[in-house]
Amino acid sequence: MTNAAADATERAGDAEAPHLALLNAGWSTLWTPGPPREDASGADRIRDLTASGYAALPVPCEFGGAGASLVEVASAQRALGMADPSAAIALNMHAFTVGLMADYWRRHRDSSWMLLEGIARSGALVASAFAEPGGSPNFMSSRSEAVPTGKGYRVSGVKFPCSLATTATLVCLTARVAGTDDTILALCPRSSPGLTVEGEWASLGMTTSDTAGLVLRDVEVDDRLVFHRGPADVIDDNVISGMVWFAVLLSATYHGVLSSLLDVAYRQVAGAGTYGARTALLGRATRELLALGGACRQLGREVESGAVAGRAALAAAVGLRATLSDTRDRVLAAVTPVIGSRLYGRGQAAASLLVDSLAVHHHPPSLLTCDDVVGAFCTGREISFDPAG
Repeated sequence: MTNAAADATERAGDAEAPHLALLNAGWSTLWTPGPPREDASGADRIRDLTASGYAALPVPCEFGGAGASLVEVASAQRALGMADPSAAIALNMHAFTVGLMADYWRRHRDSSWMLLEGIARSGALVASAFAEPGGSPNFMSSRSEAVPTGKGYRVSGVKFPCSLATTATLVCLTARVAGTDDTILALCPRSSPGLTVEGEWASLGMTTSDTAGLVLRDVEVDDRLVFHRGPADVIDDNVISGMVWFAVLLSATYHGVLSSLLDVAYRQVAGAGTYGARTALLGRATRELLALGGACRQLGREVESGAVAGRAALAAAVGLRATLSDTRDRVLAAVTPVIGSRLYGRGQAAASLLVDSLAVHHHPPSLLTCDDVVGAFCTGREISFDPAG
Protein backbone atom coordinates (compact mmCIF):
# COMPACT_ATOMS: atom_id res chain seq x y z
CA MET A 1 0.00 0.00 0.00
CA THR A 2 1.26 3.47 -0.86
CA ASN A 3 2.01 6.03 1.86
CA ALA A 4 -0.97 8.15 0.76
CA ALA A 5 -3.35 5.17 0.82
CA ALA A 6 -2.03 4.00 4.19
CA ASP A 7 -2.46 7.48 5.64
CA ALA A 8 -6.02 7.71 4.30
CA THR A 9 -6.87 4.31 5.78
CA GLU A 10 -5.41 5.29 9.13
CA ARG A 11 -7.42 8.52 9.17
CA ALA A 12 -10.61 6.64 8.34
CA GLY A 13 -10.11 4.50 11.42
CA ASP A 14 -9.39 7.50 13.63
CA ALA A 15 -12.02 9.98 12.55
CA GLU A 16 -12.57 11.20 16.11
CA ALA A 17 -9.01 12.42 16.66
CA PRO A 18 -9.44 15.88 18.25
CA HIS A 19 -7.74 17.79 15.45
CA LEU A 20 -9.82 16.03 12.79
CA ALA A 21 -13.06 16.48 14.72
CA LEU A 22 -12.37 20.21 14.86
CA LEU A 23 -11.28 20.58 11.23
CA ASN A 24 -14.15 18.41 9.94
CA ALA A 25 -16.83 20.32 11.87
CA GLY A 26 -19.36 22.03 9.62
CA TRP A 27 -18.55 19.99 6.52
CA SER A 28 -21.36 17.60 5.67
CA THR A 29 -21.67 15.41 2.59
CA LEU A 30 -23.55 12.27 1.60
CA TRP A 31 -20.69 11.29 -0.71
CA THR A 32 -17.26 10.38 0.58
CA PRO A 33 -14.38 8.81 -1.35
CA GLY A 34 -12.56 5.65 -0.44
CA PRO A 35 -8.76 5.49 -0.38
CA PRO A 36 -7.11 5.26 -3.81
CA ARG A 37 -6.28 1.79 -5.10
CA GLU A 38 -2.68 0.78 -4.69
CA ASP A 39 -0.59 1.47 -7.81
CA ALA A 40 -3.63 2.75 -9.75
CA SER A 41 -2.81 5.38 -12.38
CA GLY A 42 -4.23 8.86 -12.07
CA ALA A 43 -6.73 8.20 -14.85
CA ASP A 44 -7.86 4.94 -13.22
CA ARG A 45 -8.30 6.64 -9.85
CA ILE A 46 -10.43 9.32 -11.48
CA ARG A 47 -12.55 6.65 -13.23
CA ASP A 48 -13.05 4.88 -9.88
CA LEU A 49 -14.34 8.09 -8.35
CA THR A 50 -16.65 8.72 -11.28
CA ALA A 51 -18.15 5.24 -10.93
CA SER A 52 -18.92 5.95 -7.26
CA GLY A 53 -21.50 8.62 -8.15
CA TYR A 54 -19.28 11.67 -7.99
CA ALA A 55 -20.07 13.01 -11.48
CA ALA A 56 -23.76 13.72 -10.84
CA LEU A 57 -23.50 15.37 -7.41
CA PRO A 58 -24.55 18.92 -8.50
CA VAL A 59 -27.18 17.76 -11.02
CA PRO A 60 -30.78 18.41 -9.82
CA CYS A 61 -32.66 15.34 -8.59
CA GLU A 62 -35.30 15.63 -11.32
CA PHE A 63 -32.59 14.97 -13.89
CA GLY A 64 -31.10 11.95 -12.13
CA GLY A 65 -28.49 13.70 -10.02
CA ALA A 66 -27.95 14.02 -6.28
CA GLY A 67 -29.21 17.62 -6.13
CA ALA A 68 -26.32 18.63 -3.88
CA SER A 69 -26.11 22.29 -2.88
CA LEU A 70 -22.98 24.37 -3.37
CA VAL A 71 -21.82 23.74 0.20
CA GLU A 72 -22.60 20.02 -0.08
CA VAL A 73 -20.55 19.73 -3.26
CA ALA A 74 -17.80 21.73 -1.55
CA SER A 75 -17.88 19.29 1.36
CA ALA A 76 -17.45 16.39 -1.05
CA GLN A 77 -14.53 18.19 -2.67
CA ARG A 78 -12.91 18.71 0.73
CA ALA A 79 -13.28 15.03 1.60
CA LEU A 80 -11.69 14.12 -1.72
CA GLY A 81 -8.92 16.66 -1.13
CA MET A 82 -8.01 14.83 2.07
CA ALA A 83 -8.05 11.38 0.45
CA ASP A 84 -6.55 12.02 -3.00
CA PRO A 85 -5.29 15.60 -3.60
CA SER A 86 -4.29 15.25 -7.27
CA ALA A 87 -7.65 13.76 -8.23
CA ALA A 88 -9.50 16.35 -6.13
CA ILE A 89 -7.78 19.31 -7.77
CA ALA A 90 -8.50 17.85 -11.22
CA LEU A 91 -12.11 16.93 -10.47
CA ASN A 92 -12.76 20.34 -8.93
CA MET A 93 -13.09 21.66 -12.48
CA HIS A 94 -15.81 19.10 -13.27
CA ALA A 95 -17.72 20.01 -10.11
CA PHE A 96 -17.38 23.71 -10.92
CA THR A 97 -18.58 23.33 -14.52
CA VAL A 98 -21.55 21.07 -13.77
CA GLY A 99 -22.50 23.14 -10.73
CA LEU A 100 -22.45 26.28 -12.86
CA MET A 101 -24.62 24.55 -15.48
CA ALA A 102 -27.12 23.52 -12.81
CA ASP A 103 -27.22 27.06 -11.45
CA TYR A 104 -27.71 28.39 -14.99
CA TRP A 105 -30.67 26.06 -15.51
CA ARG A 106 -32.27 27.15 -12.22
CA ARG A 107 -32.05 30.78 -13.32
CA HIS A 108 -33.17 30.32 -16.94
CA ARG A 109 -35.22 27.07 -16.99
CA ASP A 110 -34.09 26.44 -20.56
CA SER A 111 -33.10 23.35 -22.54
CA SER A 112 -29.80 22.99 -20.68
CA TRP A 113 -31.57 20.39 -18.53
CA MET A 114 -30.91 17.89 -21.32
CA LEU A 115 -27.17 18.30 -20.86
CA LEU A 116 -27.49 17.84 -17.10
CA GLU A 117 -29.62 14.74 -17.55
CA GLY A 118 -27.09 13.30 -20.00
CA ILE A 119 -24.24 13.86 -17.52
CA ALA A 120 -26.19 12.19 -14.73
CA ARG A 121 -27.28 9.19 -16.78
CA SER A 122 -23.86 8.46 -18.27
CA GLY A 123 -21.66 9.58 -15.37
CA ALA A 124 -19.80 11.79 -17.83
CA LEU A 125 -16.91 13.91 -16.62
CA VAL A 126 -16.52 17.46 -17.91
CA ALA A 127 -13.05 18.96 -18.36
CA SER A 128 -12.60 22.73 -18.17
CA ALA A 129 -10.46 23.93 -21.08
CA PHE A 130 -9.89 27.56 -20.16
CA ALA A 131 -6.13 27.85 -19.54
CA GLU A 132 -3.90 28.50 -22.53
CA PRO A 133 -0.12 28.28 -23.05
CA GLY A 134 1.70 31.18 -21.46
CA GLY A 135 -1.26 32.03 -19.28
CA SER A 136 -3.25 35.24 -19.29
CA PRO A 137 -3.63 37.88 -16.57
CA ASN A 138 -7.27 38.24 -17.60
CA PHE A 139 -8.96 34.85 -17.19
CA MET A 140 -12.06 36.07 -19.06
CA SER A 141 -10.18 36.45 -22.34
CA SER A 142 -9.20 33.70 -24.80
CA ARG A 143 -6.77 33.36 -27.68
CA SER A 144 -8.63 30.40 -29.18
CA GLU A 145 -10.84 31.39 -32.11
CA ALA A 146 -14.44 30.44 -32.87
CA VAL A 147 -15.53 31.01 -36.48
CA PRO A 148 -19.34 31.12 -36.90
CA THR A 149 -20.86 28.49 -39.18
CA GLY A 150 -24.40 27.66 -40.19
CA LYS A 151 -24.83 25.26 -37.26
CA GLY A 152 -22.56 26.76 -34.64
CA TYR A 153 -18.84 27.46 -34.56
CA ARG A 154 -15.56 26.03 -35.83
CA VAL A 155 -13.02 26.32 -33.02
CA SER A 156 -9.22 26.27 -33.22
CA GLY A 157 -6.69 26.78 -30.45
CA VAL A 158 -4.62 25.16 -27.72
CA LYS A 159 -5.77 24.61 -24.14
CA PHE A 160 -3.01 23.85 -21.66
CA PRO A 161 -2.83 22.67 -18.94
CA CYS A 162 -6.15 20.83 -18.92
CA SER A 163 -6.98 18.28 -16.22
CA LEU A 164 -9.14 15.21 -17.02
CA ALA A 165 -7.62 15.37 -20.50
CA THR A 166 -8.19 11.68 -21.29
CA THR A 167 -10.91 10.77 -18.77
CA ALA A 168 -13.43 13.50 -19.63
CA THR A 169 -16.36 12.81 -21.94
CA LEU A 170 -17.09 16.49 -22.52
CA VAL A 171 -14.91 19.57 -22.64
CA CYS A 172 -16.12 22.98 -21.51
CA LEU A 173 -14.14 25.56 -23.46
CA THR A 174 -13.87 29.27 -24.12
CA ALA A 175 -13.04 30.89 -27.46
CA ARG A 176 -13.16 34.36 -28.96
CA VAL A 177 -15.68 34.80 -31.78
CA ALA A 178 -13.83 35.86 -34.92
CA GLY A 179 -14.37 39.48 -35.90
CA THR A 180 -16.09 40.41 -32.62
CA ASP A 181 -15.32 41.19 -28.99
CA ASP A 182 -17.47 38.24 -27.87
CA THR A 183 -16.37 35.06 -26.14
CA ILE A 184 -18.35 31.82 -26.14
CA LEU A 185 -18.60 29.24 -23.38
CA ALA A 186 -19.48 25.86 -24.88
CA LEU A 187 -19.46 22.11 -24.39
CA CYS A 188 -17.68 19.89 -26.87
CA PRO A 189 -17.44 16.07 -26.94
CA ARG A 190 -13.82 15.11 -26.34
CA SER A 191 -14.10 12.57 -29.19
CA SER A 192 -14.88 15.34 -31.72
CA PRO A 193 -12.87 15.21 -34.96
CA GLY A 194 -9.99 17.65 -34.77
CA LEU A 195 -9.64 17.53 -30.97
CA THR A 196 -6.52 15.73 -29.76
CA VAL A 197 -4.69 15.25 -26.47
CA GLU A 198 -1.08 16.30 -26.84
CA GLY A 199 1.84 17.13 -24.60
CA GLU A 200 2.68 16.15 -21.04
CA TRP A 201 2.35 18.58 -18.16
CA ALA A 202 5.78 18.51 -16.51
CA SER A 203 4.57 19.54 -13.06
CA LEU A 204 6.12 18.87 -9.67
CA GLY A 205 2.69 18.28 -8.15
CA MET A 206 -0.66 16.93 -9.34
CA THR A 207 1.22 14.14 -11.09
CA THR A 208 -1.84 11.87 -11.12
CA SER A 209 -4.39 14.46 -12.24
CA ASP A 210 -4.63 13.31 -15.89
CA THR A 211 -3.41 16.72 -17.02
CA ALA A 212 -2.18 17.39 -20.55
CA GLY A 213 -2.84 19.72 -23.48
CA LEU A 214 -5.89 19.81 -25.74
CA VAL A 215 -5.35 20.92 -29.33
CA LEU A 216 -8.40 21.98 -31.38
CA ARG A 217 -8.05 22.11 -35.14
CA ASP A 218 -11.28 23.31 -36.80
CA VAL A 219 -13.45 21.48 -34.26
CA GLU A 220 -17.16 21.79 -35.02
CA VAL A 221 -19.19 22.94 -31.99
CA ASP A 222 -22.96 22.69 -32.27
CA ASP A 223 -24.78 25.89 -31.38
CA ARG A 224 -27.03 23.91 -29.02
CA LEU A 225 -23.96 23.22 -26.87
CA VAL A 226 -23.10 26.92 -26.53
CA PHE A 227 -24.64 28.11 -23.29
CA HIS A 228 -23.11 31.59 -23.10
CA ARG A 229 -21.93 34.26 -25.53
CA GLY A 230 -21.01 37.82 -24.67
CA PRO A 231 -18.21 40.40 -24.51
CA ALA A 232 -15.23 39.10 -22.56
CA ASP A 233 -15.08 42.14 -20.28
CA VAL A 234 -18.78 42.23 -19.38
CA ILE A 235 -19.58 40.96 -15.90
CA ASP A 236 -23.01 39.35 -15.92
CA ASP A 237 -24.87 36.82 -13.76
CA ASN A 238 -23.01 33.92 -15.39
CA VAL A 239 -19.62 35.39 -14.54
CA ILE A 240 -20.71 36.09 -10.97
CA SER A 241 -22.18 32.62 -10.48
CA GLY A 242 -19.11 31.02 -12.01
CA MET A 243 -16.73 32.91 -9.75
CA VAL A 244 -18.74 32.01 -6.64
CA TRP A 245 -18.86 28.30 -7.50
CA PHE A 246 -15.19 28.28 -8.43
CA ALA A 247 -13.96 30.11 -5.32
CA VAL A 248 -16.05 28.04 -2.89
CA LEU A 249 -15.15 24.67 -4.43
CA LEU A 250 -11.49 25.60 -4.84
CA SER A 251 -11.22 26.74 -1.23
CA ALA A 252 -12.90 23.56 0.01
CA THR A 253 -10.62 21.36 -2.09
CA TYR A 254 -7.42 22.91 -0.77
CA HIS A 255 -8.88 23.00 2.73
CA GLY A 256 -8.94 19.22 2.44
CA VAL A 257 -5.38 19.05 1.12
CA LEU A 258 -4.09 21.29 3.92
CA SER A 259 -6.15 19.43 6.53
CA SER A 260 -4.43 16.25 5.41
CA LEU A 261 -1.01 17.91 5.73
CA LEU A 262 -1.88 19.18 9.20
CA ASP A 263 -3.05 15.68 10.13
CA VAL A 264 0.42 14.37 9.19
CA ALA A 265 2.00 17.00 11.44
CA TYR A 266 -0.24 16.21 14.42
CA ARG A 267 0.41 12.49 14.12
CA GLN A 268 4.13 13.02 13.87
CA VAL A 269 4.20 15.11 17.04
CA ALA A 270 1.89 12.76 18.93
CA GLY A 271 3.93 9.73 17.85
CA ALA A 272 7.18 11.28 19.06
CA GLY A 273 5.61 12.70 22.21
CA THR A 274 7.59 15.92 21.76
CA TYR A 275 5.32 18.92 22.03
CA GLY A 276 6.75 22.16 23.44
CA ALA A 277 6.77 24.98 20.90
CA ARG A 278 5.28 22.62 18.31
CA THR A 279 1.90 22.86 20.05
CA ALA A 280 1.60 26.58 19.35
CA LEU A 281 2.68 26.14 15.73
CA LEU A 282 0.04 23.45 15.18
CA GLY A 283 -2.54 25.63 16.90
CA ARG A 284 -1.67 28.51 14.59
CA ALA A 285 -2.07 26.36 11.48
CA THR A 286 -5.36 24.95 12.78
CA ARG A 287 -6.95 28.35 13.40
CA GLU A 288 -5.94 29.43 9.90
CA LEU A 289 -7.85 26.47 8.44
CA LEU A 290 -10.81 27.01 10.75
CA ALA A 291 -11.15 30.60 9.53
CA LEU A 292 -10.82 29.57 5.87
CA GLY A 293 -13.39 26.79 6.24
CA GLY A 294 -15.87 29.08 7.95
CA ALA A 295 -15.50 31.76 5.28
CA CYS A 296 -15.91 29.19 2.51
CA ARG A 297 -19.12 27.69 3.90
CA GLN A 298 -20.53 31.09 4.81
CA LEU A 299 -20.12 32.47 1.30
CA GLY A 300 -21.73 29.37 -0.23
CA ARG A 301 -24.75 29.55 2.07
CA GLU A 302 -25.21 33.31 1.80
CA VAL A 303 -25.14 33.26 -1.98
CA GLU A 304 -27.60 30.37 -2.15
CA SER A 305 -29.95 32.10 0.29
CA GLY A 306 -29.72 35.40 -1.59
CA ALA A 307 -28.21 37.23 1.38
CA VAL A 308 -25.26 38.18 -0.84
CA ALA A 309 -25.77 38.72 -4.57
CA GLY A 310 -24.56 40.58 -7.64
CA ARG A 311 -21.24 42.36 -7.58
CA ALA A 312 -21.06 42.02 -3.80
CA ALA A 313 -21.02 38.22 -4.26
CA LEU A 314 -18.35 38.60 -6.93
CA ALA A 315 -16.14 40.71 -4.66
CA ALA A 316 -16.60 38.26 -1.78
CA ALA A 317 -15.73 35.30 -4.03
CA VAL A 318 -12.59 36.94 -5.38
CA GLY A 319 -11.60 37.88 -1.84
CA LEU A 320 -12.01 34.26 -0.73
CA ARG A 321 -9.89 33.04 -3.62
CA ALA A 322 -7.01 35.40 -2.65
CA THR A 323 -7.36 34.52 1.03
CA LEU A 324 -6.98 30.85 0.11
CA SER A 325 -3.49 31.46 -1.30
CA ASP A 326 -2.49 33.53 1.73
CA THR A 327 -3.82 30.87 4.10
CA ARG A 328 -1.93 28.09 2.32
CA ASP A 329 1.35 29.97 2.79
CA ARG A 330 0.67 30.72 6.45
CA VAL A 331 -0.21 27.08 7.16
CA LEU A 332 3.00 25.90 5.48
CA ALA A 333 5.05 28.44 7.44
CA ALA A 334 3.63 27.04 10.69
CA VAL A 335 3.93 23.31 9.96
CA THR A 336 7.34 23.36 8.24
CA PRO A 337 9.35 23.53 11.51
CA VAL A 338 7.10 20.80 12.96
CA ILE A 339 7.39 18.29 10.12
CA GLY A 340 10.97 19.14 9.24
CA SER A 341 12.89 17.23 6.57
CA ARG A 342 9.97 14.91 5.83
CA LEU A 343 8.45 17.78 3.86
CA TYR A 344 11.22 17.30 1.32
CA GLY A 345 11.76 13.54 1.33
CA ARG A 346 10.94 11.41 -1.68
CA GLY A 347 8.01 9.08 -0.98
CA GLN A 348 6.88 11.04 2.08
CA ALA A 349 3.18 11.86 2.33
CA ALA A 350 3.98 15.34 3.64
CA ALA A 351 6.21 16.07 0.65
CA SER A 352 3.49 15.07 -1.81
CA LEU A 353 0.95 17.26 -0.03
CA LEU A 354 3.39 20.17 -0.06
CA VAL A 355 3.87 20.14 -3.83
CA ASP A 356 0.20 19.44 -4.56
CA SER A 357 -0.80 22.43 -2.44
CA LEU A 358 1.49 24.70 -4.47
CA ALA A 359 -1.00 24.52 -7.33
CA VAL A 360 -3.29 26.84 -5.36
CA HIS A 361 -1.30 29.84 -6.58
CA HIS A 362 -1.85 29.07 -10.27
CA HIS A 363 -5.64 29.19 -10.41
CA PRO A 364 -7.43 32.26 -11.79
CA PRO A 365 -8.12 35.05 -11.28
CA SER A 366 -4.59 36.45 -11.09
CA LEU A 367 -3.57 37.37 -7.56
CA LEU A 368 -2.51 40.72 -9.02
CA THR A 369 -6.16 41.58 -9.66
CA CYS A 370 -7.98 40.07 -6.65
CA ASP A 371 -7.48 42.89 -4.15
CA ASP A 372 -8.09 45.46 -6.87
CA VAL A 373 -11.47 43.89 -7.63
CA VAL A 374 -12.50 43.98 -3.96
CA GLY A 375 -11.27 47.56 -3.58
CA ALA A 376 -13.00 48.64 -6.80
CA PHE A 377 -16.33 47.30 -5.61
CA CYS A 378 -16.01 48.94 -2.20
CA THR A 379 -15.09 52.34 -3.70
CA GLY A 380 -17.82 52.23 -6.31
CA ARG A 381 -15.48 51.85 -9.28
CA GLU A 382 -16.00 49.53 -12.26
CA ILE A 383 -14.69 46.00 -11.67
CA SER A 384 -12.18 44.63 -14.18
CA PHE A 385 -10.14 41.44 -14.26
CA ASP A 386 -7.60 42.96 -16.63
CA PRO A 387 -4.59 44.21 -14.62
CA ALA A 388 -3.75 46.57 -17.49
CA GLY A 389 -7.27 48.02 -17.48
